[in-house]
Amino acid sequence: MVNIPDIGDKIPLMFRAQTKGRSQLQYIDSKKDENDSQKWVKEWIERVDENPPQFGQEVKTKEYQISWRFVTNGGQDEGIIRPVMGAYGIPFYPGSSMKGAFCQACTPEQKQRYHLEKDSDNPSLLRFHGGYPVNDWTENLLDIVHPQQGWQVKTPNTRQKPSGESGFALISLYQPTLKFGISTSIEQPDWEEIWTIWERALESGLGCRVSSGYGLPKDIKPSKEPLYKCFLKGQGMAPKSLDGAREFRPNIFRGAIRGHALRIFGGLTDAKNAEKLVNQLFGGIDGEATQALLAVDFCVKSLDLGTFAKGYNEPTYTVTGELRWILTQSQSLPENQQECLKKLICFLTRFAMLLGGFGKSWRRADHSIFYEDYYPNKPLIKSHLAVGG
Repeated sequence: MVNIPDIGDKIPLMFRAQTKGRSQLQYIDSKKDENDSQKWVKEWIERVDENPPQFGQEVKTKEYQISWRFVTNGGQDEGIIRPVMGAYGIPFYPGSSMKGAFCQACTPEQKQRYHLEKDSDNPSLLRFHGGYPVNDWTENLLDIVHPQQGWQVKTPNTRQKPSGESGFALISLYQPTLKFGISTSIEQPDWEEIWTIWERALESGLGCRVSSGYGLPKDIKPSKEPLYKCFLKGQGMAPKSLDGAREFRPNIFRGAIRGHALRIFGGLTDAKNAEKLVNQLFGGIDGEATQALLAVDFCVKSLDLGTFAKGYNEPTYTVTGELRWILTQSQSLPENQQECLKKLICFLTRFAMLLGGFGKSWRRADHSIFYEDYYPNKPLIKSHLAVGG
């Protein structure tokens, strides 16, 4: 038997237990040049097969690009969300998930036609083969989740930060192009209808964290207008990922408006009902996961990531784009309730813009616009977005 010294240290982090001394993907050590989450990603992309799987000749395929980020939680690592992986380490969107999304987008007649009812004794006439990234998806994989509701909204003493509200690592694909495959046993299938249904499913988002802007498609013709939309332009402090990369994150809009909704509802009802209502609107995981009625999507028209050099070299963004609020469960919501929800999200958006901005330093006006004399040798303070034409 060959004696391999320190064999435990040669096992990739993907196969190690989440415990001290083995792998701690959520522990950030500022003294280390490379933390475990960064090393995990590096080991993955070094070993993954660069060639995506090929669908069979009987499978019809289409490609769609995700507008921002995409992840379907594999559920295999404790305490971290990371993609489902297939053979040779390639991330993919499972066929079972694809079938579920397709069924939700079907009318009752379409479900019956394709034998997709839950209580049907007949096998489905459609087979869903899942989706794989076909572009270079190996960049910008290290993502971050930073819950701040307790500190920003609930805590009376903002100098005492609640536990559990640090930045958490997340592994997600950045703007992947996914190729999806569907086959059928129907002799003369209506492929136009089948792909129309699938695109309707895409509009509601795929994977997890959809309410935060993940898993939404880019450049497909929507079957319906967003519940609410407005064109924004402005600037602010850009967030950084765990590896220090700058990124404009559309979920800053959801975070700000969700927080304002909780503040306002907290003045109208008790805390339990206020949180329940906010979870119904924007999603939540208190006790059990709640699917959101609303998902945020920001269609970027122009984006410039820069650095504020006068003070502390803080990352900045200048952006224009269309903010969209998408109704994820339109088939189950009456029109009069949709209209009320549209008014609510419109006024919440106005309220957020009236008070300040979005993301870091949202409580303060952009000093470069309103207080120019402040700037020499001082840290950046800015967040300013306005409705544009």
